[in-house]
Amino acid sequence: MADVGNAQREIRRIAYRLWMEEGQPEGRDREHWERAKEIWNFRHRDDEAETSDRQMEASGSGYTAPSDATPRRRPQ
Repeated sequence: MADVGNAQREIRRIAYRLWMEEGQPEGRDREHWERAKEIWNFRHRDDEAETSDRQMEASGSGYTAPSDATPRRRPQ
């Protein structure tokens, strides 16, 4: 749960920076918040993928692709 609070604080800082950079316009708080969420998600997309991969590996349900997908014939 602490991660959610940290994420929201970071999104709030990003939104504030966007608001400041645009000259502190009134009535665009929702737009800045949504853009800040997009920026935050972009910055953390690799973190989420790594976490998901680790969870799959830990549960034993991960799929491991073969190193060479070329079918091989068995010698006769």
